[in-house]
Amino acid sequence: MTSLTLLESLQSLLRESRYTTTYKFALLHALCDLSLELPAKETRLPLNRVAERVIELYWQQVVPFAPFNSRSTLSLRMSTGGPAAAVALVDRLHRQHSGRLTHVRQSGLMNRYSKEMLKLLKQDVLRRLQPVDAPPLLYRLPIVGDSLELLPGVAEMFRRFNWLIIDMIQVRWTAWIERQNPAVSGSDALRQHLFVPDREALRTVVPALLDLQSGRCFYTSASLTRSTADVDHFLPWSITHNNSVGNLVLASKDANRKKADQLASAAKCRIWQARNEEHAGALQDIAQETGLPWQPEALYQLAEWLYRRSA
Repeated sequence: MTSLTLLESLQSLLRESRYTTTYKFALLHALCDLSLELPAKETRLPLNRVAERVIELYWQQVVPFAPFNSRSTLSLRMSTGGPAAAVALVDRLHRQHSGRLTHVRQSGLMNRYSKEMLKLLKQDVLRRLQPVDAPPLLYRLPIVGDSLELLPGVAEMFRRFNWLIIDMIQVRWTAWIERQNPAVSGSDALRQHLFVPDREALRTVVPALLDLQSGRCFYTSASLTRSTADVDHFLPWSITHNNSVGNLVLASKDANRKKADQLASAAKCRIWQARNEEHAGALQDIAQETGLPWQPEALYQLAEWLYRRSA
């Protein structure tokens, strides 16, 4: 099956499947995100990473939403029936850790929580995501071992059409939430609430990165202070959804605005990769201190794929 044929089938899956919870959206989003991190020709996704990514996706969504011009907040309904088990799990963890996903990583508990989430995904979602009356579309069934094997062409489809697929998933996911929560229907801020990362959490890296960058903008070398530094995703968030410390640089507000969601030059990419290699120990320390991920191998694969595609 070609990438375009697979994409059409995925569109049909999103359009025609019955959704009683948002699990399928979360699983598809996770598969699409993690496919970018796979080495070339690799087709196996570790199930613990899939479960961890689902936790990350739901983490912000369990926070009550404040509609525009409203004085109150609303806890969003995430299922057509009773509380969805996976969402309830994340809500419990969110309360236990005072809303700090970074604290979950710092405490070393993410592996345990991922196992809890994976148990829920295995009960139902992993086998029900694909059509039950047709051959598997995305990954092999039954799932054996600790990884999920993508079918031929699927990883390439997720990479080639990543921005389009993520947009389709988020549009459908947001619309589903609106149908279950009429009070927020038509809110322009809802999608941002559901999917945009918490910038305040990212700002915990500013002091350490400011020292690492000698108080200079990564892109222009302009002088920075803690208050003037913007945290930027070197590999754009809109494409990679990667918050690992190695993907974060400090930039002036002007440079950050000009770069937006574009790739930096290949020359700047080489400088960024050299920084990550030369200061790997310091960056890993920052990750441990802030609770943000440290994923050098995944970043290398992401950069290789993105810059090869843009050449």
